[in-house]
Amino acid sequence: MAFLDRIISKLPSIEEPKVHINFKTRLKWTGILLLLFLALSQITLYGISPATKQQFQFFEIILGSSIGSLMTLGIGPIVTASIILQLLVGSKIIPWNLRDPEGRRKFQGVQKLLVIFFAIFEAFAFVAFGAIQPASPDAGVFIFLIVQLAFGALLVLFMDEVVSKWGIGSGVSLFIAAGVTRQIFIRAFNPITPAGSTVPAGLIPQFISLIGIGE
Repeated sequence: MAFLDRIISKLPSIEEPKVHINFKTRLKWTGILLLLFLALSQITLYGISPATKQQFQFFEIILGSSIGSLMTLGIGPIVTASIILQLLVGSKIIPWNLRDPEGRRKFQGVQKLLVIFFAIFEAFAFVAFGAIQPASPDAGVFIFLIVQLAFGALLVLFMDEVVSKWGIGSGVSLFIAAGVTRQIFIRAFNPITPAGSTVPAGLIPQFISLIGIGE
């Protein structure tokens, strides 16, 4: 256990605010992290096949992710690590008392270790099993895609920590809400006409287009 404590103590962490933070400051930090998450969701992975984006779009809402971008894994590693650790602690397989500060410290430290593990594991699985398709069969592109996916997931981990300590609520909830809102907005207002179609993709532009045709 001493070895585990040494590893946990070496993990990078976001410091707790040393003074009381007012609502305006918390709202500012929450807004900054939300904009950062949305911006990272628009950064396409280098070396990805163009066909990848059309797959698994349903999971974007569930995982608070954007398939094909740095945020492809989204909150997946965080949620997976949290569920597994809570089951182990709740069933007393790991005898930690989460009401005790030391127990909470160990829980949070091991959870962060698990998130790092699942970020790498899920990144490898996404690329190896075809969820993310490399643009070329080169091994260098394969490895670089894994690195990008894992890096994006670790960014989400620390952004979640910043929101939890300096912002409002939970970063996980914020990123899910952002993903849902973005999907609703795009599906409602997207004016782009897909290839092979004569009407825009968004519901409102479609409605306007049909009214124009009717007239």
